[in-house]
Amino acid sequence: MLRILITNDDGIEALGIKRLAEALLTLEDAEIYIVAPQEEKSGVGHGVTFRSALEPQKHDFYGLPVKAWAINGNPADCIKAAYHLLFEDDQKPDLVFSGINVGTNLGRDIYYSGTCSGAREAVILGVPGIALSYDNWFDQDNYGEVVQMIQPLVKDFTEKASKGELPQQVFWNINIPHVPLDEVKGIVPASLSLNHYVDKYNQEGAGYFLMREYPEVMPLAEPLDYDLLKNGYIAITPVHIDATDRSLLKQMDEWSFVKSSGKREG
Repeated sequence: MLRILITNDDGIEALGIKRLAEALLTLEDAEIYIVAPQEEKSGVGHGVTFRSALEPQKHDFYGLPVKAWAINGNPADCIKAAYHLLFEDDQKPDLVFSGINVGTNLGRDIYYSGTCSGAREAVILGVPGIALSYDNWFDQDNYGEVVQMIQPLVKDFTEKASKGELPQQVFWNINIPHVPLDEVKGIVPASLSLNHYVDKYNQEGAGYFLMREYPEVMPLAEPLDYDLLKNGYIAITPVHIDATDRSLLKQMDEWSFVKSSGKREG
């Protein structure tokens, strides 16, 4: 039986994680576990807790047939603690889903997102991870038909995980448009759109709040996650956790400050 672990960054009481659990409960031969933050942890990135103790607390998760815990930490803490504390050595999770996030995680959001960090931490621990986000920031109580939208995705990912067909060192970042099911144009692979917004600070009193300004949606000249999502597609990006630029490693052999006993081969 496949062991599936769910987390999020909106907190264990968030509607999105409930919708994700409902989608996964439609699967056969799967045990569902939930380990999520006690409170909202949006934008915490991949922060982990060192200076205070984590205290997992069992949680009655909407009466659904799952095993659930709330943790006084971040999404990465939840996955790390679940892996080391809540699962036996011979019964580690087979797959991790993180979400469903309120609002998107596109482009460079993956570096700030607690949702993405949950999936990334899973991959660091050797478990496939999938992050899911829904474009409903301005309509947060409405998850529409998102359960039906993601059912084919979760079914395919769980089947591939059970066969060992998901690659190592990659987590999957999935963004879902806030449209009716019959208006979804497709599910497509996408590159990260790294420049689809600009940061702006708005002053309120003596303080400043970080905001964003978005350009108009561009035609689909490139398969970028932001443009695809805004044109009605579910965008899926494979994100490799090894950020080494190997082409530059070779170039650096020629840099004046590089000292070594010999050149690298290959």
